[in-house]
Amino acid sequence: MGWTAGARALAALCCEERFMTTTFQKRQKEMKRIEKRKMKEEKRAQRKLDKTNAPEVEHDPASDPTIDWNHSNEISSHE
Repeated sequence: MGWTAGARALAALCCEERFMTTTFQKRQKEMKRIEKRKMKEEKRAQRKLDKTNAPEVEHDPASDPTIDWNHSNEISSHE
């Protein structure tokens, strides 16, 4: 039993369609990878730019209003 011309054409079409779908999906994945890589590079460059433009401000703990230097919030154990 051999293949008829119609069966051969149908089989070839199915294989070709599957190949084209796979190729398309691979291309889409590759495009997403490239886009993601570009976005990461842009973010990295932006962070680097922000780091170089940000003035270095030293934090002085004495000027921190949340610190109670008088220790008035401590519980007294001398009661």
